[in-house]
Amino acid sequence: MSTLPLLSPAKLAPTSHKPRNPSTKRTQLIKTLKNPTFEPLKDRLIRLTNVGQIQEAISVLDVMTQQHQLTPDLTTFSVLLKSCIRTRSFELGKHVHSKLNQSGIKLDAIVLNSLISLYSKCGDWVTAKTIFDSMGDDRLRDLVSWSAMISCFAHNGFESQALLTFIEMLRHGESPNQFCFSAAIQACCNGENAWIGEVIFGFAIKTGYFESHVCVGCALLDLFSKGFHDLESAKKVFDKMSERNSVTWTLLITRYAQMGHHEDAIHLFSSMLSSGFMPDRFTLSSVVSACAELGLVSIGQQLHSWVIKSDLCSDVYIGCSLVDMYAKCATTEPMKDATKVFQRMPNHNVMSWTAIITGYAQSGGLDTSAIQLYKNMITQGHVFPNHFTFSSLLKASGNLSNLEIGKQIHTHTVKSGLASVNCVGNSLITMYSRSGIMEDAQKAFEVLLEKNLISYNAIVDGYVKNTDSHEAFKMFNQMEETKGTEVVDSFTFASLLSAAASLGALGKGEEMHARLIKSGFASNQRVCNALISMYSRCGDIEAASRVFSKMEERNVISWTSVITGFAKHGFATNALEKFDEMVKAGVKPNEVTYVSVLSACSHVGMVDEGLKHFDSMYHEHKINPKMEHYACVVDLLGRSGFLENALDFIKSMPFKADALVWRTLLAACQVHGDAKLGKLAAKMITEQDPDDPSAYILLSNLYASKGEWDSVVKIRKTMKERNLMKEAGCSWIEAENQSHKFYVGDTCHPRAHEIYKELDELVMEIKKLGYVPDTGFVLHELDEKEKEGYLVQHSEKIAVAFGLISSMSKTKPIRVLKNLRVCGDCHTAMKYISVARGREIVVRDSNRFHHFKNGSCSCNDYW
Repeated sequence: MSTLPLLSPAKLAPTSHKPRNPSTKRTQLIKTLKNPTFEPLKDRLIRLTNVGQIQEAISVLDVMTQQHQLTPDLTTFSVLLKSCIRTRSFELGKHVHSKLNQSGIKLDAIVLNSLISLYSKCGDWVTAKTIFDSMGDDRLRDLVSWSAMISCFAHNGFESQALLTFIEMLRHGESPNQFCFSAAIQACCNGENAWIGEVIFGFAIKTGYFESHVCVGCALLDLFSKGFHDLESAKKVFDKMSERNSVTWTLLITRYAQMGHHEDAIHLFSSMLSSGFMPDRFTLSSVVSACAELGLVSIGQQLHSWVIKSDLCSDVYIGCSLVDMYAKCATTEPMKDATKVFQRMPNHNVMSWTAIITGYAQSGGLDTSAIQLYKNMITQGHVFPNHFTFSSLLKASGNLSNLEIGKQIHTHTVKSGLASVNCVGNSLITMYSRSGIMEDAQKAFEVLLEKNLISYNAIVDGYVKNTDSHEAFKMFNQMEETKGTEVVDSFTFASLLSAAASLGALGKGEEMHARLIKSGFASNQRVCNALISMYSRCGDIEAASRVFSKMEERNVISWTSVITGFAKHGFATNALEKFDEMVKAGVKPNEVTYVSVLSACSHVGMVDEGLKHFDSMYHEHKINPKMEHYACVVDLLGRSGFLENALDFIKSMPFKADALVWRTLLAACQVHGDAKLGKLAAKMITEQDPDDPSAYILLSNLYASKGEWDSVVKIRKTMKERNLMKEAGCSWIEAENQSHKFYVGDTCHPRAHEIYKELDELVMEIKKLGYVPDTGFVLHELDEKEKEGYLVQHSEKIAVAFGLISSMSKTKPIRVLKNLRVCGDCHTAMKYISVARGREIVVRDSNRFHHFKNGSCSCNDYW
């Protein structure tokens, strides 16, 4: 156990407790006691102190010392100090200490102990330790002194020093009392020292203090709930306590609520009332917060009535809890009731302003109002924001995608010195990440004084969302080096699995899978959902299905993920079977689920089945179809060649079709060679989004496939004039623990010579098997020989050739990812290659997966 370096009393300008001239001071004290005005003034001072009028009592003290030149006795000073501590009037307490120094009275243990408590409670542990050291080992120190010092360290964040002081006290022959046990146990209420707390617990049981003193029981409640995160043991301690009061009940209820057991917290509150104990502001605040998390607005309203009847409306803690509860439980008008509570609060501080701002920021669509409240807070309320306020404001800015406002708030955080505080820095990372400015997100990460798990998760997730998965893994490695693998949580693994999926890096995903099993997250629902998505997006739908089948608890995301996986891989029957199982299991599908179901039908041409599911969205599950669902139906009809029906369907839509819907129709027109309808679709796209290059490219490809080269030239000229660039087609493959990317005709790879040698041999082999290059897929005006040479250099063929010569296992499928739709000639060639080399090939293009095996594809040539 590490010790805390303490400065010696000599270096701390210790308090003087001895008069410079003892005989002179003794004479003054005798005169004081004989002075007829001394006792009346002393009595008046004590009366004022007893009724809480500390400031007036201090004034009487000043009259005694300055006007009458009287020296108060130790009793007077002791009463004043204790009252200052009780009322938390710490500055007045320091003033009394100053008078003590001036008096020169020799201090006794009672006053010295009060001084230790005073400086302990105001956070000045250095002065408290100086006073404690000045008492000597045995001369003035008593059990109260030791208890006060242990408590001082425990409550000021020096848990190890508190425990060392406890041990030192035992060595000096002192037997701990209930307060000493309580302070020592409080020092153990963290993961590092919890085991020591169990030892002290045993000590307390042997000495009989556990069953006889409430404060020891309260400390043990914190030990098990905060130190071990074991609410069951905390409840056992509570049940065995021989005496309970409102504080005990409130503590247990609060810990249950803080650890997410909100329903249990409410049941405990009910038991508390049944046992005849009355709640205070802290109890009510915790129970209202539990109602907020559970959405129990009716119980929250009953508690609100109790608050009003108890005349606690002016309490800021309860007020903030009520604002939060009404914000989270709004049923009709968001923030209406929360705003009423806020406006009726007689006084506003930074907590109440932050509560209402946070409510608006989290209510969806009210972020502008949150920013306006911030302005009111500063200009009208004259209250300066704290780190929690800034955190909520940055979230609101991120929701608005208003980088200008976000940067202004960032400037305010810098000026206030809070930019490096965790919750502010983490919100800055998230805000800049959502705006796509990862450079500024990285800067916000780097200036953090202490980077916690949330900080790392925010920056990792930011890189993942901004498609920089390599940088995400780099940050994860830095996190491991700095924090160790034990700090990784389910969110970290979910983000990294998403990064692996984006890269198509199955090996990386499998590595993460192994790590999360070792870390104990194999049954975590969020992680399992991410695993299903990762395996299906990396081409291993069997592994995705295995993860799903082993899940103990599944939510709508779990079901949707596996349905999406089967749909993308062209296994529509499996997808629809899972959908039926989902409904039978009582899980209500959402909008995303239906996108997957309709896509599954589209990929295999199940038109009637798809239309049936589209109709069932509203009629069976009350889900209003959105633009994405209409686009799926257009795709369903268009892929099957029902282009006119698709057009009629677009015209029947209850709202204007957007570019996505028309782009879907245009893609179908290209597949089926309908230039007339394709031209109409392209026109509708460019009217809505004139800078969308995909419309020009699809139409150009359509004309090229029909040999209308003049039209192709016109379209390309228009694109050049508008400075519209075609996305370069590329394919990539994971091999030898890294990703290898290839473009058309790519010769930059270090093994390019070997790759093209393999390609030439492959073409010769598959031609013998019957492969005939389909030059119709070369959308350039070239002669046949040039077109054939161009086909060989397609990026997906280069990637497959590299996969064949790489050191990857010969028993594993070759998995290739492509950013565009796989071309028809490559699709045919892959079927022949799977026969020629006896290897399964999996290609993921922009639409779906193709599994090539033994000369056939899972899509049955329908894509």
